[in-house]
Amino acid sequence: MHRRLQDRFAFFPLVMLCMLGVVACTPYATYPPMNEVEPLLPGLYPVPQVMGKSLQTAYDKTSGNVLEGEEVPPLVYAIPAGISDGNWKQVGNIIDVQGARALTEDDYQSGMPFWSVEQVRIRNHRAEVDVVFPTPDGFERATVILESDPFTAFEVKFFQRWRVPVEKPAFTHPSNKAPEAPEGQEDETPAQQAGLEAEAVVAPEPQAPSNGS
Repeated sequence: MHRRLQDRFAFFPLVMLCMLGVVACTPYATYPPMNEVEPLLPGLYPVPQVMGKSLQTAYDKTSGNVLEGEEVPPLVYAIPAGISDGNWKQVGNIIDVQGARALTEDDYQSGMPFWSVEQVRIRNHRAEVDVVFPTPDGFERATVILESDPFTAFEVKFFQRWRVPVEKPAFTHPSNKAPEAPEGQEDETPAQQAGLEAEAVVAPEPQAPSNGS
């Protein structure tokens, strides 16, 4: 009897270690999709939420670098290609910045400063969002880290500016005619095409339980 109990107690730590190993090795799901990596659905929670919060954070941290005269420019935002117009609007509704709006073709052609989500990576309760932001000399990249507890919304925990120049992001809004793509630029993937054609999906954040429940 004692031998069986000892065997069982010895078995449980091994199971826990295996489970922790599986969680630690779980790859990030991404959007835009990457080869051999699980793609995220851009209209489903928490993708619109983490994009909106990351754009707002990047704007708050970097907008002072591109003053127009003595005024801070508005938050003009862009998100990756292959996302429906409805989901663009959903991201805009999440951004809590007065005057925030989606990038238009006229903005793009005129050189209006804009903030663009480059990639979203999510694994379990951690999200990483790369945002390309304007500088006086062009564009740079930053990464916003968000985390959540079970049944709670993702919240920003860390902002990392890489201070490395990057190319101007492509024009990606689905409802406007885009400028001609640079020679050699790849077409949208099937997953991006599916996202472009999909209807907007309502993706509310989880609500914290009330004290009276």
